[in-house]
Order: sequence, then C-alpha cells, then structure tokens
Amino acid sequence: MFEFRKIYLIRHCEPELPNGNPICMGKTNIPLSEKGRNQAKELMSYFSNISLSGIYSSPLNRAYETATIIANKKFNLTIKNNFSEFNIGKWDGMSFAEIKEKYPQEYKDRGEDLENYIVEGGESMASCQVRALSELWNTIDESRGNIAIVAHAGVNRTILSAILGISIKESFSFRHEYGSINLLINDGNKLIVEKIGATVHEL
Repeated sequence: MFEFRKIYLIRHCEPELPNGNPICMGKTNIPLSEKGRNQAKELMSYFSNISLSGIYSSPLNRAYETATIIANKKFNLTIKNNFSEFNIGKWDGMSFAEIKEKYPQEYKDRGEDLENYIVEGGESMASCQVRALSELWNTIDESRGNIAIVAHAGVNRTILSAILGISIKESFSFRHEYGSINLLINDGNKLIVEKIGATVHEL
C-alpha cells in the first residue's frame, strides 16, 4: 500500500543583501545574513523531529547554506543544479529601481509577459518551470519517504503554479518569505499543495 509522502519545498533563508536593500537575485551568489542563519537554525530545530530520507538543495550559497544548517549532519544532503534560481540575465544583482531607470521599456515588456519574456542573458520563467518540475519529479522518483528541498522564490513559484494549474503571474499573490515552507503531498500519482509560504509554527 502506498504511503503518502510529504515534500517540504523551502525558500532559502535571508541572504546578506548589499546595504540591506532588495535586489534582483538570480544566479548572484551571496551567503546568508546573520538573521538568515538564525532562521535556518529554527528550521533545523523543527526538522530534527521530522522523519526525512534526505534534503536536496540548489547549489547557490544562500540555499546550500540553509540546507546545510537544516541537515545538521543528520540528513543526507544532495545538490540539484536545476533547483537553481531563475536566471534573470543582465538584471542580476541590480536593484529594482536601477532596472526601471536603465531598462524602462524592457521592464514594462517583462511585466506584461512575465512567463515568456527573456531578459538578455537569462531564461524565461516558463523554461525555469520546465526544468524545476522535471527535477522535482526526478527527485521524488529517486528518493523514498518524506524529503525537503531548499530552493528559491522564483523556482518555488513556478512549481506551485504548475501543480495548482494557475499562471506563474498569479502565484506572485502568495506570501513567500525567506525560510518559508510549502508543503506538498505526493499521493502516488500527483502532487497536492497542502500549505503555501508557511512558518514552522503554521505546519
């Protein structure tokens, strides 16, 4: 008899942002902030009491550091390159104010076609969705029991939107804070979204 499996799809904890200001974060590789490390320790405490067969992580520092703290040498940790954040090309690392100022028309065009627009040097969110979903199913197929995946806001939103059957743009209405958890249930045939953007206290 098939046992329902839980997949904890986690957003990495708070990174060390330049001057504390939000930036367009894609492949930019930055470590966790002190607050982020504390958030990860809270996740570690929660998952120390959860049965997991393994933890899977994006290779980017902010995700891998989060996953390493959660694993706490108790769980096997595997890097999955296709859980890397959405590639935002030449905008990567820029503030949103800078992007609007330097590329006003491109910013407008992307806003009007969020799923398919490709910033120079990057990828579309639709293609990010394809690779992330494929990696998710590969990870489910090669593992057993409950698993945790530490990825990024963009990647997680594309996965959630696909499972829920909504547009990626619609998924931006979901709360998705640093260190938040999306709980997915695998019933053997499909994935069900149980929780979105939850804290450990809300699971």
